[in-house]
Amino acid sequence: MKKRSDARRIEHIYCMMSKRLERRALLFIGLLLILVILCQLLLLVPDLKKIMTTIDRLEGTPVHMQSNSKDRNG
Repeated sequence: MKKRSDARRIEHIYCMMSKRLERRALLFIGLLLILVILCQLLLLVPDLKKIMTTIDRLEGTPVHMQSNSKDRNG
């Protein structure tokens, strides 16, 4: 009889701990999602984008396609 009550007590403790851990994991995932959205919104500001990323500084000047028929024919 004592083994049953011990098993139930352990099961109850396990359920409580897993619920807490699940809640914390969901909060952490939600926080990460909010941070990703915030960073993506900050990257829309050109001045902040220059500070936050290095790829824009490494890129050269863009090459524009010319629409002359002379270039198309050779």
